[in-house]
Amino acid sequence: MKVVCEKEELIRGIQIIFPVTSSRSTLPVLSNFLFETSGDKIKLSSTDLEIAVQCYIKGEIVEDGGITIPAKRFADIVKELPSDEEIEIKSSETNQINITAGKSKFNLMGISQTEYPIIPEFPKDSNFTIKTEIFASMLKKTIFAVSKDAQRYVLNGVYFIIEDSKLKMVATDGRRLAYVYTSKIKTDIKGKAIVPTKAITDILRLLSSDVKAETVQVGITGNQIAIGIEEITFMSTLIEGIFPNYEQVIPKTSESKVKLNVKDTLAAVKQMAILTADKTSSDRSASVKFYFGSNLLKVSASTAGLGSGEVELDVNYKGEVTEINFNPNFVKEVLQNINEDFAIFEFKNSLNPATIIPETDKNYLCVVMPMRT
Repeated sequence: MKVVCEKEELIRGIQIIFPVTSSRSTLPVLSNFLFETSGDKIKLSSTDLEIAVQCYIKGEIVEDGGITIPAKRFADIVKELPSDEEIEIKSSETNQINITAGKSKFNLMGISQTEYPIIPEFPKDSNFTIKTEIFASMLKKTIFAVSKDAQRYVLNGVYFIIEDSKLKMVATDGRRLAYVYTSKIKTDIKGKAIVPTKAITDILRLLSSDVKAETVQVGITGNQIAIGIEEITFMSTLIEGIFPNYEQVIPKTSESKVKLNVKDTLAAVKQMAILTADKTSSDRSASVKFYFGSNLLKVSASTAGLGSGEVELDVNYKGEVTEINFNPNFVKEVLQNINEDFAIFEFKNSLNPATIIPETDKNYLCVVMPMRT
């Protein structure tokens, strides 16, 4: 194999595939990435056996072929090569890699491409197209609620449901829940999948890069999800198991509905969270208190030996005086993902879960369990 390409193109490709490269694997080849020719382009692939990513970059193909290259060493070398010189990459039958740019020359030992795991093809039938902006927004609005408890593994990802030309996403850790859906997809396929947190993080990383794609393709097979973004393909194995019945967690009725200014409420919660920052989430002094009185919301916190504080907010509330304690991070993360000026805060009493819904976007809601003190 022999190719010539620009440094900028190489760096772009490396940035896409490098985070998936496994540096701690017992298989040495997984510390490498696959570098091969494909038609008139160069194809880069990386996998840790659970997640895989492939992309194409531009280059001059002098001789077809492929080799696996030590990822970190190669990335470090390319970064230091002169930007005004083309980079020539050549591999031999003995798996030696020659890298040349101007007067700089490097030799690395690679591993034969035949030893690299086979990465499945993008599913051609069971896929649908969705706008990039909508897809990224849905992921951001749910990932924060995913459980980090390894023992509750079915909650360690975002639950996708595709049915009736709708895509729904749900995440919960048992104490809060985030739910969002869109009907802006056109597909006849149906499916359910629990997508691991790491995969969601990697997808968001790819979507936030300099890729200008207006749409992405999403494909789901029996045990894998595939995402197609222009000339990038991302794949991940799914979490096996049955996601709990999230619908029964969402309150069907409420006693009170209060319209909150998102920016002001978020600022109040952040201020009070300063007094709870060193506490564990199970410590009752780690909570912030929402006190609802006549046209008033007081957000307060008190920690023994440290101090106390409160912020008063004007609200339209006529109900009975109610005090509800929340984990401040739970409320903060919900409000940070509401892209509107106002949200509707619904509750029944101090013991039942509260619901937070954007004022106009009825496709998104979050449920937060109160803390008992």
